[in-house]
Formats: sequence, C-alpha cells, structure tokens
Amino acid sequence: MLFATYTYAVFLAVVAALYAVLPPRGRQLMLLAASYTFYCWETPVYGLLLLASTVLDYLVGLGLDRTESVRGRKALIGCSLLGNLGMLGFFKYGDFIGENAAGLGRLLGFEGHWEPMGFLLPVGISFYTFQTLSYAIDVYRRQLKAERDFWTFALYVTYFPQLVAGPIERAGHLLPQLKAQHPILLENVVEGAKRILTGLFLKLVVADRLGILVDSVYAAPGQHSALATWMAMVAFAGQIYFDFASYASIALGSARLFGVRLAENFNRPLVSVSIAEFWNRWHMTLTRWFHDYVFVSLGGFRKGGRRAILNAVIVLVLCGLWHGARWNFVFWGAYHAVLLSAYYIWKFRQKRKGRRKKLEKGKFTLAMAVSVGVTFVLNILSTVFFRSPDIPTIGKMFRGCVGLHDGPVIPMNWTLGIYGLIILAWLAIEGWQEYGGLNEKWAKLPWWVRAAGWGLLVVGTYLGAVNQQAPYIYFQF
Repeated sequence: MLFATYTYAVFLAVVAALYAVLPPRGRQLMLLAASYTFYCWETPVYGLLLLASTVLDYLVGLGLDRTESVRGRKALIGCSLLGNLGMLGFFKYGDFIGENAAGLGRLLGFEGHWEPMGFLLPVGISFYTFQTLSYAIDVYRRQLKAERDFWTFALYVTYFPQLVAGPIERAGHLLPQLKAQHPILLENVVEGAKRILTGLFLKLVVADRLGILVDSVYAAPGQHSALATWMAMVAFAGQIYFDFASYASIALGSARLFGVRLAENFNRPLVSVSIAEFWNRWHMTLTRWFHDYVFVSLGGFRKGGRRAILNAVIVLVLCGLWHGARWNFVFWGAYHAVLLSAYYIWKFRQKRKGRRKKLEKGKFTLAMAVSVGVTFVLNILSTVFFRSPDIPTIGKMFRGCVGLHDGPVIPMNWTLGIYGLIILAWLAIEGWQEYGGLNEKWAKLPWWVRAAGWGLLVVGTYLGAVNQQAPYIYFQF
C-alpha cells in the first residue's frame, strides 16, 4: 500500500477511528492486524516471511534470556543471523550470486549458466530483517531484556508506519512506546497531520517532478548536453532525498497520530560540510545500525586508525550491497568508502600536526561554503553509480558530464529552466534552515500566518502534484 494514495488515507482514517474507541489490548491487536493488512495489500504471501522473521527472533530472544552458557548464547544468535540473513540473501541476492558465479565459471572455461529464479523481492525485507536482528543482538549483548508478550513483539516488527522503508527502529526505543497507553490527543493529531502533509508535498510535487527530468536523461544517457546531464544528476540527488524524506515524514506523522514518536531519519544531509557528516545526516537509522552492529563489531576505532579506515570501507561496501544486488551499488559503496577513507586520513594527519580546528556550526563562513560545495559535488557524482541500471550507463553519464556524447545531442525545451528553479529553491531553503534559522523564525510567526502557510501548502500539493503514483524508490531495497 502506497502512502501517497487515497487508499492509504482511508486506511489511516479507519485505523485512527478504531484506535480511539478500542480498549488498550484491543488497540494493540487492531494495530497488528492493520499492519499485516497494510503489508499484504498487494502480495499477501510475503506476509508469511514477515511472520517467520517475527517468530524466529521472538523465540531467540526468549532463549537468550534463559541461557547463561556462552556456547548456547552464540548458537542462538547464530540462528537469528542465519535465519534473517539467509532469508534476505535468498530473495535479494540469490540471482546476483548465481549469475556472477556462472560468469566466473565461463571465464575459467566451464559451461556456466544460471537460470534466474524470478522471485519478486518482498517489499521492506531489508528493513524489517535489520530491525529484528537489532533486537536479537541487543538481547544477546544484554543491553535489552527479551519481550515476553508475543503480540507486543509482533507489533514492534510489523508496525505499519515504518514497516516498509523505515526508519529502522531499535526495540529499546519503540517497544516501550507500543506498550504505553496513548490516548488520541489534538496536539498529536495536528503535529502528525503537518508531517503527513509535508511528506505528501515532498513526494508528489518535488520528488516525482524531479524524477521526470532524471528519467528522460537516463533513458538516453550520453545523448544530452553537459548542462542537462549535470542537472539530471543534481535532480536525482534531490529526487531520492525528497522521495525517501517524504516516506519518513509520512511515517513519523502517521505514528504521531497514535502518540508514537519514531526516530528521525534525515537532517539536511546535502548541506553537510564533509562526507563523514553526510553519513551522520543521511538515512541516520541505517547508518547507526551499521555503526553499532558491524563497525563496532569489527573493532571500530579501538585498533588504530588504519584498522578503523578498513572497517569503514567494509561497512560502506556492505551498505552499498544492502541497497541492491547489482554491481552499481557496490561501486557506489566503494566510491563513498574511498571518500571517507581520504577524509579520515586527512583528519588523522591534522591531529598528528596538532591542527584540530573545527568549522563553527551555525556560522556560514567562506571555508564552510567551500566545504559544503565540495561535499555536495562529490555526492552528486556518486548518484551516477546509484541511479545507473548498468555499468555502460555509468560511463555514458560521466562522458556526458564533460560534453562527450555518443550521438546527436537531444535538445531540452524550456522546462529545463523550471527544474533549475526547483533545484535552486531546494538548496536555498535547506541552506536557510541550516544556517539562517528558518525553522525558528517560522515558529515565532503569529499562528494565523503559519495557518495560512499550511493552507497554501495544501493548495500547492493539490495543484502541483504529479499524479503518476510512482512507488517510493526505497521500496526496491
């Protein structure tokens, strides 16, 4: 079920109405049933995978709570890792591994052939497997007590606002909220509605419109002017950012209706002053997941700078592979790994020389402008790896950036200027929020001015929406 549809609006209204009249236990069971309805709306059979993951980690959690032996605890967490990652690997990476193994066999002189299994990737499997894994690992590390009520744990795994594309919630943050009694409050309804409206605007008016330019250029890579190619790259950075931020905003707003506060997933990542800061602002719940459960497990910074850089490289390559079973995602992760490695090498050298000055937050200086600009361009270049469907397209896009075309240049009409205005407006607003205190100034305006602003946003969403019901980009991950 897509968020930006009338179907979801009706669904959410019915769930909220039932929530308002049911007793506490009835609310919990109703939300669980609603979550399965939401997930199984188009492909019911994949609800069985969701149930399997839920039962597995519920039993593993109980077993870890009752087991003291080191060997027994390792066996239990091994079952969780094998079950969750095995399921994820089979559906998401089975064909990728098979095709590449067959290709390697052919290079070595064997008769290698792989017949694709053709499974439809279960929506959200990368998200909910990571969420249940984090619960099992936290219980294994004795950072969390196992949840004994199965229905509460099942709701934690399947909670519909964040089930399909995050944020990836930790049990220690979400479980207590799902257990608490949250009456329907006007404040929560108003704040939730604001987040939902913001998300709809970002998706329907901004992300989907930028996607039109992106799709047209990537449909004929290498056959557009350098200006159009660069604008498409910048547009895709905006498209994927606002597309995903839209989902997160609607997720947070939907949960807020029921008094639940989900974790924020974005913090204006494309105005970061460094690539390290970018990763602290982009898809923050995934970044923290990889940091806490992979980077720290590999040794983190505890084994010296060189080992830390190697750990970061491993994490970013895995992060790239998490996004999809294609080599372009591996290259995207490796590209960011190179950038982050260069950044840390520079930081370590600065530290050895006694130069540890940091850019002053909230004060936009020339040095900060240069840092933001360089980081922005480096991120824009990375979008080519992320968006390209194959390796030849990557080469064509990069050649197009410098005016090397594969054929006659496809002319772009006056709408290219419209996309340019959208991009400039986006960068101006984000910069104003980050360095000019726009949000604080907005909060100090009279209530009627803010109400009029929200009314204009409603009208703008209705009039400016691209009515193509494009699925969220991160649904494919």
